[in-house]
Amino acid sequence: MKDQPKPTRATVLHTVTQEILTRQDGRIPTDVDHVDTFFADEEDLADALLLRWHTLLTARIERALAEEPDDREASVIEAWCHAAKDYRGVRLVIDELATNPPTEAVARAARTTARHDWAAMAVAAGLASDFDEPAIRIGHRLG
Repeated sequence: MKDQPKPTRATVLHTVTQEILTRQDGRIPTDVDHVDTFFADEEDLADALLLRWHTLLTARIERALAEEPDDREASVIEAWCHAAKDYRGVRLVIDELATNPPTEAVARAARTTARHDWAAMAVAAGLASDFDEPAIRIGHRLG
């Protein structure tokens, strides 16, 4: 019989993400095997989930723009909608973290991720040229 591969931070985060997508209850599952081995605490796990979401969103946007659409803004909005739909459970967790953060550090991380998402969307849509306050405001309207 073949030995099971050793868990890694990435595989545990993947398992947590899959569990979030299954449960869709807006909570971070901390009862997944090896979570406590690879994540210091709920803040660490929340940070990893926020980064995973941002990476997924920007990849979706890049993929949509690779097709050189006539309407970049509509393509960015569509990429956001598809990402939010496909990762509905993760969005529920992120929205819950933003609304009811367990710590100030998680609140700050959720705000920072949202601001980065919005700025990236505005720049990708061609409505801003820099990741600054105006881009954040414009991107917020897109998301």
